[in-house]
Amino acid sequence: MSYLAKARALGEAIAQTPEVQAIKAAEAEIMADPVSRAAFLQYQEKERQLVSAQMLSQIVPEKEALAHLETKIKLANKYPLIREFFAQQQSFDKIMAMVQLALTTTIHGLPNADQLPLPDGLKKMAQQLLDTISGGKQMPPLEVPADLKGIDLKGFLP
Repeated sequence: MSYLAKARALGEAIAQTPEVQAIKAAEAEIMADPVSRAAFLQYQEKERQLVSAQMLSQIVPEKEALAHLETKIKLANKYPLIREFFAQQQSFDKIMAMVQLALTTTIHGLPNADQLPLPDGLKKMAQQLLDTISGGKQMPPLEVPADLKGIDLKGFLP
């Protein structure tokens, strides 16, 4: 099976997840409400424009990106149906981040927790996650570039 066929199969499997089903249900509820629908469609059009610009390697002005984020916050505060959609979308984004991590670690190997620039308290949890991702298989170790070793993330982590 070619890698594109496998990617399609992965896409089909992801489409069946509860997270995708929840997004579809939340979007259907928005579309059923004329007021929420109008606001949501306007938001989606602006988002499409920003994503298209990014895909064409155009730099989106910071002011425009911040205005779009502010619009998203306002919509979530004003429209409960849209807020629920964004919450479901966030759950889906977590799933996709895990898929991306699984793909990346399969290609490049898994780090061990000691290679990650994490506080000691998080390293055990990180190692458990990495062990889960590998599915119990021995993966080649990730080579962490020298310029990334020893980075202190204390100011970035909660």
